[in-house]
Amino acid sequence: LKSSTGTQTGVGVIIIESMRSLYSSIQMLLLYNKYMPIIIQEFVKTDYDVRSMVLEGKVIGSMKRIVIAGDDFRSNVSLGAESETIEITDIEERDVIKAAEVVKGQLVGIDFIPAKDREKERPYILECNSMPGFGGIEELNKKTSLTQGIFKHFLDRTYWK
Repeated sequence: LKSSTGTQTGVGVIIIESMRSLYSSIQMLLLYNKYMPIIIQEFVKTDYDVRSMVLEGKVIGSMKRIVIAGDDFRSNVSLGAESETIEITDIEERDVIKAAEVVKGQLVGIDFIPAKDREKERPYILECNSMPGFGGIEELNKKTSLTQGIFKHFLDRTYWK
């Protein structure tokens, strides 16, 4: 369970263990904000997920995010998850680009869980982030700074929408 807006860094994302806890958690959230937009998302146990940054229909970087050790279930680098470089497959690249197109994003962070057979099966898209954090992915791409590349891209006013 999480808010559909403003939940950067994974803070505020909670696992709901039962319908009873779902009901009371939603009641508590709505007590503080009567119109809070929330998302109920299936929990899929995994050891890691992948974030790919898509800029104007092109993948400009990807990172493997390892789930935080212990009892945590999140893979947010800002919360202490480790990140590693990863080469995504053609299928994964096609699907993350399509996901970014569906949400009409110019710069989108697409989070997904890779399939067991990454070369033949499609990934499980978790979410499309309209304001993705660059923690972890920027450090992994020191040779070609993603941030500098994005700034350079948007210096061309033809990309302004």
